Amino acid sequence: MTRGSNPLVRITCVAAGSLLVLTGAGWLSWQSPAVQDTVYCWMVENLISADRGTRPADVVVVAATAETTPERTSCDAADDPAVWVDPVDPSNSLIVGANKRESLSVFRLDGQRISERQTGGSNNVDIRDGITVRGRDRIIVGATSPRGSRIDLFELDAASGRLLDIAETEVSTTPEVETSGFCFYRSPRSGYLFAISTDQSGLIEQWRLSDYGGGRLRARLVRQLRVGSEQEGCVADDANGLLFVAEENVGIWRFGAEPGTGTAGTLIARTGLEEGAGRMQADVEGLALYAPPHGGPDDGFLVASSQGNNTYVVYDRAAPHAYRGTFQVTFDGGAVANTDGIDLVAMPLGPEYPAGLLVIQDGFISKPGRPRQNQNFKLVSWEAVASALALETP
Repeated sequence: MTRGSNPLVRITCVAAGSLLVLTGAGWLSWQSPAVQDTVYCWMVENLISADRGTRPADVVVVAATAETTPERTSCDAADDPAVWVDPVDPSNSLIVGANKRESLSVFRLDGQRISERQTGGSNNVDIRDGITVRGRDRIIVGATSPRGSRIDLFELDAASGRLLDIAETEVSTTPEVETSGFCFYRSPRSGYLFAISTDQSGLIEQWRLSDYGGGRLRARLVRQLRVGSEQEGCVADDANGLLFVAEENVGIWRFGAEPGTGTAGTLIARTGLEEGAGRMQADVEGLALYAPPHGGPDDGFLVASSQGNNTYVVYDRAAPHAYRGTFQVTFDGGAVANTDGIDLVAMPLGPEYPAGLLVIQDGFISKPGRPRQNQNFKLVSWEAVASALALETP
């Protein structure tokens, strides 16, 4: 959830000479960051409910398997995860989680944090491996910094879990409001790696990353796209050369991911629970792709976080991206809710995740009989999702 999205109540606050007004359409004015954070945190901790929103009649419930160590910062902190798959021993795969107030953390599949890189706040994160820099394949991690209006690039050291510097210079985005979403696209045509950022104004920027011989990555802006209003989540289908973007109050857009494919997008699923709509309730937040590595380019699914009713909606990966079902997630007796970012891998990651792993941000952690804890990420077996929705699995 971004600070401009779908408030639940109207709040007028006067503090230190600043007027802050909150309505059903969003923040009309905030001039003091301190007031902004104070009121927004109060909303997250007191007004967000795990049972809000109307759900479609066919929703099913799936239990998560594990959770990561809670974030050290309270309020709205955890945002987006990304998963790196260890090709030698998939059970040693790692999760990188973004904390929009502080840092990027690296977790094992048991949920334990093994490293942390202070960034001043990271919003969305993505990973690609096998990227050659100075003659050696690297694991590249990218993330947007909402407060710094930039893209941070790192190398993930798989042995230690540490995030190492890899960018030649700071990659400064050109936000019209606030840079928020992020994803990578690796072109099957050219082999280039692209970093894609989204802005709350609707602006999308695509940057080509290249190794210019110094052992660091350099970024060059190659294209700008646009949707009509606030957006965040994005995911690229590398094999098919496609980019999917979540416009929070509207739905999911599909663009060509190659820089030369133009700027026109197609709305493939719109918000609304009625027949013919995408079965999502705004905000539409995280997007993830289930792309079996040994399947065809049409095999698999597109998954969206429907934040307005605390569910996750599944569509076919292939056009016309037919609706396949909706599920809700629980863990340890409580409902997982208010999810921002998600990530999904379609490879077996040990006995707990034989058909792949879905990682989702939990923005409202309330377990029966226990004090409320800070936000974190939940791990869900894709086999459990596929079984509940009768989906095909590899």
